[in-house]
Amino acid sequence: MAKGQLIGGIRFRPGEVDWEGTRTTFRETLPDFQKLRDGLVYFGSRHTTVGLVAKIGRYILVITEQDETGSEYDYTLIPAKAKTAVHYHD
Repeated sequence: MAKGQLIGGIRFRPGEVDWEGTRTTFRETLPDFQKLRDGLVYFGSRHTTVGLVAKIGRYILVITEQDETGSEYDYTLIPAKAKTAVHYHD
């Protein structure tokens, strides 16, 4: 089994990352609140990226392609946990 590839001092391993993005809609009924509470259904857009995967700090970096010299990459940078800030206005 391949142990991956060392890039910039970080070990990347072949893998796949699934994550849920946000969703904004216009003029649509609200989602099922019970399903939201249960967390069993994706309500946002669902994404999948396949490549060399490494967790770096608060992020997951997926390299999908690199040039021959290893100096330029196609990659996806995914927050491991989205930081959110909610500000209510009264």
